Amino acid sequence: MKVLILAQHYAPEDVSGAALATELAEDLAQRGHQVTFVTAAPSYPAGEVFPGYRNAWLLRELRNGVQVLRTWSFISPSKGFWARILNYGSFSFTALFGGLAAGRPDVILSYSPPLPLGLAAWLLSVAWGAPWVLRVEDLYPDAAIAAGVLRNPAAIRFFRWLERFLYRRAGHISLISEGFRRSLLEKGAPAEKLSVIPVWSNPDEIQPLPKENEFRRRYGLQGCFVVLYAGNLGHNSALEDVLQAAGRLASRETVRFVIVGEGVRKAALQAEAARQNLDNVLFLPYQPRQALAEMLAAADVSLVTLNARSHATSLPSKTFAIMSSARPVLGVTPAESEIARLIEENHCGVNVPPGDTAGLVEAILMLQSDSESCARMGLAGRELLVSSYSRQVCVSQFENLLQGAAR
Repeated sequence: MKVLILAQHYAPEDVSGAALATELAEDLAQRGHQVTFVTAAPSYPAGEVFPGYRNAWLLRELRNGVQVLRTWSFISPSKGFWARILNYGSFSFTALFGGLAAGRPDVILSYSPPLPLGLAAWLLSVAWGAPWVLRVEDLYPDAAIAAGVLRNPAAIRFFRWLERFLYRRAGHISLISEGFRRSLLEKGAPAEKLSVIPVWSNPDEIQPLPKENEFRRRYGLQGCFVVLYAGNLGHNSALEDVLQAAGRLASRETVRFVIVGEGVRKAALQAEAARQNLDNVLFLPYQPRQALAEMLAAADVSLVTLNARSHATSLPSKTFAIMSSARPVLGVTPAESEIARLIEENHCGVNVPPGDTAGLVEAILMLQSDSESCARMGLAGRELLVSSYSRQVCVSQFENLLQGAAR
């Protein structure tokens, strides 16, 4: 089977939100399929092209059996609205020519976001006469509206029209959760077009490791109860609640908060931590992907946070990496969110609604005082990950979906 994948990011060795698309492409290639991946030059999160790469009109490379075609896009360190629009729009335009250069596939898979990339996938499906599967990993424009990034009424109308257009044209739509499926049904997408394949983690790559490790030693965390957040520091991250909890726990020297990542909210969060003199909060940049398992193991509990506006439009993939590491998930999400449901139904952590700082402090102190419950929750998450959200299980579901579409 010849598979053409369109996605804005293909993960190099560094930590990247593109890891799942990269793993899917490489696993399909390893299973004997011919995979071409059209993407942009790597630049996330700093907005600067990585060393060793160029932002050119078309570059080819072979990575782990996958033919990677990189096309030009507008790249800027600016996190502003128009810089993002130009970045998404330019790649969505040049990806069309990358897809033509790839040759006729048996099936096309495109990722959203960015939403406009679906236009390139649709045009390629028409040009090549090939079926097109749309993978929705964030609900746009809803997620951008909820985050306050998209506010212009005309732009909102355009992107809502584009969303409906793409849902009608896609041969099949793959979603990451039942909540997303319900949302698309409400938007009028035909039920027969929709299927759910969750995001995943690799239990062979991220395994339970000793808590007292090199990561703790490097940052002076030995003997502490570590509350870890690792991921994008964007508008949805809702870490203000975490900083408030850190303030209330400042007198407890054994409780430390570690925030790892980059994003548009990082400077503001650092400024707020400095304003409160939060010596118990440590900010770190993204860590290399090969250090991910050790970093997650260094935590006693790991955070997944979503504000009240964003919970219905996002399901952070970090949740499944936490489960793979056999650590409890501490959710700061609305009670009706997918994260809260996952935690409560499977007893793999604790969830606290946004705005309940007292509840968050209570949850942290409870987890600190009950190591047996922490271990039990972590084990429950690990067992669920292996059985239902592992890389092997989910890639097999994708393979069956794409083969069915290609017939």
